[in-house]
Amino acid sequence: MATIKDIADRAGVSSATVSRVLNYDQSLNVTEETRRKIFQVANELQYSKAHRKQPQQKRIAIVQWVDEADELSDLYYLSIRMGVEEAAAEQGYSVIRLFHSFGASELKNVAGIVAIGKFGDHQLKELKAYRLPLVIIDDDVLERDINCVVSDFTNAVNQVVDFFISHHIERIGMLRGVEKTSEGNEWPDPRPHVFTTALKRLDLFNPDWVFEGAFNPTSGEAMMDEALAKLDDRLPQAFFATSDALAIGALKSLRRADIAVPDRVALIGFNDISIAKYLEPPLTTVHVDTEAMGHQAFYRLSQLIENAVPELAQKITMATHLIIRESTPQ
Repeated sequence: MATIKDIADRAGVSSATVSRVLNYDQSLNVTEETRRKIFQVANELQYSKAHRKQPQQKRIAIVQWVDEADELSDLYYLSIRMGVEEAAAEQGYSVIRLFHSFGASELKNVAGIVAIGKFGDHQLKELKAYRLPLVIIDDDVLERDINCVVSDFTNAVNQVVDFFISHHIERIGMLRGVEKTSEGNEWPDPRPHVFTTALKRLDLFNPDWVFEGAFNPTSGEAMMDEALAKLDDRLPQAFFATSDALAIGALKSLRRADIAVPDRVALIGFNDISIAKYLEPPLTTVHVDTEAMGHQAFYRLSQLIENAVPELAQKITMATHLIIRESTPQ
């Protein structure tokens, strides 16, 4: 019996795309050639909606903390959302997308909610008040009795510091992205604290080498411009950027200043977005499996929907690992 995943594998597209094409979703932006190919493969595999299991009639909501423009400027959240949609499509669930401003009427006939991002206390209370199965991605809200999926930031940052030290790089700066919750309060990113603590323990921390800004390439470029102007020949040997988006901007600034990477300044990013390996030089970065985060969030949500697990809240922590490329010594 053919499944959506079988069709996706044969057609070379995602399960989410197959599901939306077969359900005649006119809002989906795919080429006519792709659409024809999906229907052709479905016909060859004798796929029938009649074979679909009952869970395929259910619908979930994806509530997003960022807007569509911000999602496209930092592919981190886009990849997470696509992971949720792919897992949902594979299990036959349909999806509606909502942003941080929405009403109860939009959640009618919704079996559960996956919320992506950093929501403030008031919005977390609102989300819980709907009394629907709920999973938050990318924020540790376990103490609020909410299921969540997060990355292992502590181990990730310690890997970065250990890598630099192992290559005799001790003058290390940081390009720190600052995020705010949906209510405008600064989100307590644990990475700067872990970074600072690790370097202070080695007596290597210098606050003059830490620069802050928004999580986007333009801000990363501005931070590195500021570092170059402020530090000149006192520029550190390396920088840790708390997102690949920041690292992309930093690389542009260093290239414009004719500063060799990694010979003069080494650079490590965070997230391992798809374009990281195509930068010049290819970016060393902490790999965060964002699609797997989306998958795990949906699987946990589906368990709650089907009452397959106790309702006691759980935190799922996803492992990370450092991908070594040419922006650092090998």
